[in-house]
Amino acid sequence: MPVRPRPSKRRLRSTMDSVLIHDMKNMGQRLQLVLSNLDEHYGDPEFKRSVTELLRNTVEKLDAMATQWAGRRGGVLIKVPLDVNALLVELLPAAGGSKGTVSVGAAFGDPPRVWGDPALLREALTSLLENALEAAASRVSVRTGAEDRGRRRKAILEIEDDGPGMSEDYLRNRLFRPFQTTKIDGVGLGLYSAHQIVNLHRGNIEVRSGPGQGTTVRITLPAASGGR
Repeated sequence: MPVRPRPSKRRLRSTMDSVLIHDMKNMGQRLQLVLSNLDEHYGDPEFKRSVTELLRNTVEKLDAMATQWAGRRGGVLIKVPLDVNALLVELLPAAGGSKGTVSVGAAFGDPPRVWGDPALLREALTSLLENALEAAASRVSVRTGAEDRGRRRKAILEIEDDGPGMSEDYLRNRLFRPFQTTKIDGVGLGLYSAHQIVNLHRGNIEVRSGPGQGTTVRITLPAASGGR
């Protein structure tokens, strides 16, 4: 498996720490939700099935996190040529199932393969999809394509929701900063971590939003050498 030069141990370690905290807080919130409903619904067979599935998923996630982070003590990005369309196809079914009232549509173009760390890019896209689903009123749209401007072809990914949007002040002063969130029970690390991960891949992430106008997150990643 190809190993690309690391940007810096400190920068990668900081990104990994924020991802880990974000994931742990999310799991804690889900378990807290189960506890808050336990007494009322304990005798409901459907509730028990849901709790069993949640606990199974949590155990699997914890095991995967332990394996993933234990192997990264040296602070390296493990990059391989990635098909961003395939990565999104993998993530979209789980995302769409997390909020049944929101429809998730995808329009796949022909983006080039990118040099990417699969685990970290999967984490970034998962966070962005979850944010869009939580914000959306009824619709999330995912689009991919290519950009040929400049010296190197680039892959483009866009995630758009029809939610309430963000204020100009938030976009200017709080966006991409840790522990900043518009959600009541949010951790404020999802977008921050995604931004850090995209930067580690020498990409760019932009957010277009406004009150009542929804939000569009646009990610640009450089193509792998010789990639299409």
